[in-house]
Amino acid sequence: MMNSINIIRWCKHKKQRGFTLIEVMVALFIVATAVSALMLKMMSLVDDTIYLDQKTVAQWVALNQIELQRISNKNSNTVLKDEKSGQEDMANRSWYWKIKPIKTANQGFIQMQVSVSDQPNSDQPLVTIMALADSFHRR
Repeated sequence: MMNSINIIRWCKHKKQRGFTLIEVMVALFIVATAVSALMLKMMSLVDDTIYLDQKTVAQWVALNQIELQRISNKNSNTVLKDEKSGQEDMANRSWYWKIKPIKTANQGFIQMQVSVSDQPNSDQPLVTIMALADSFHRR
């Protein structure tokens, strides 16, 4: 049987075991802040992954165009004189490329600036790659 002193001790012990409403609210605020910060970081990582995917495929398109120009150059033994542009489908998307020939000090060489964008007639390409081509191939 419990006497009055034991009941008071038991009640005091019971009160000390739980959390106050303020402690619970502070803990929930900390958890909510941490979860929202984590979600923002995850969304940023997803955006970065999408951007890198686009940039990688655009680079492949540019490298393909450089290689096609080099093959054409090797077969015809002439360098590109005028700007060329076009569209290529890769990775279920349309890519728009532009090749701009830039004269060099040597007559037999040109520098090709290949720009690739995911929008037609865009002033800000995703990728720009420079390459050299020459007209010194044997037939």
